[in-house]
Amino acid sequence: MKPFNWAFIGAGGIAHSVAKRIFDSGRHRLAAVYNRTFSKAERFAAKYGGRAYGTIEEAVADDSVDGVYINVTNNVHFDCCKKALALKKPVLMEKPFTTDAEQARELFATAKENGVYLAEAMWTWFSDPAANVEKAVSDGALGKINGALITLCLPIAFGKNSRLLKSSLAGGALLDVGVYPVTYAYRLFGKPESIECSAKFKCGVDVSDDIIFKYDGFDVEIKASVRSLRGVGERLKITGDNGYIKSGNYHSGAGAKAVTESGKTEIESDKNAMLTQFDRAAEEMRSGRKESSFVPPQSTIDVMEILDEIRRKIGLKFSFENQTT
Repeated sequence: MKPFNWAFIGAGGIAHSVAKRIFDSGRHRLAAVYNRTFSKAERFAAKYGGRAYGTIEEAVADDSVDGVYINVTNNVHFDCCKKALALKKPVLMEKPFTTDAEQARELFATAKENGVYLAEAMWTWFSDPAANVEKAVSDGALGKINGALITLCLPIAFGKNSRLLKSSLAGGALLDVGVYPVTYAYRLFGKPESIECSAKFKCGVDVSDDIIFKYDGFDVEIKASVRSLRGVGERLKITGDNGYIKSGNYHSGAGAKAVTESGKTEIESDKNAMLTQFDRAAEEMRSGRKESSFVPPQSTIDVMEILDEIRRKIGLKFSFENQTT
């Protein structure tokens, strides 16, 4: 089968990280790239192949492009995606999908109107380990659930120039790293009955979050940070009457260990979850699907609604949302 040709919208650090993980497979190829700074797009194309373009529309409209991958800063996901969908090209867009649920609903409605595929690039759920954890929980292997701890605390936002510390770019811990444990909890247990949360702020954005999802009979504790490990780093543990499941780097396809009354079970890791995501998204696009079976639209919308509620409770409002027209 010939390689799947991608248009990359964004040529920053995330784009380079993805390119290194998928292009060596021979199953994917860069056809076109756009970046706000054209010289970055040129350097990206020189390194990975393809052609640099000066506008999103030109990159997406390239006749050789099979699908579009959007990896720009959070604040412009919506605008970039709208432009790609208008050209009726299938889109895989990085998390956080948008900055709020209203934008997410509009984009999926636009995709449906144009008859094109649109999915959130939540690589955790394109990969098998997370799905296998979900299955183990839903099958009742743990018995009655007593609680869970899901954390993602990483010291990745340093210096005033970090995009994660810029309100104008929709930075902060919740949308950038908190979306992973929030999504994981939602995929395992659904929407919580209520949410308790607090946050620490710096430069107008949240840099750490403490969140409790309250369900019938148990709580899920979520911790997120872009400033420190907070003593927990990345951790997943789900406990029930009959045992527990735990994992380390759960969000990037790491395996897990299930210990139940029937013994120990190892859930195998995905060694290249990013490649798995692109393989599966490309397969869905090629097959003519209009939405993902791995990350369905309603899942993305529900998570965005949860994030909206957390933002409301902690008082997180981005600078561009404060503007009046």
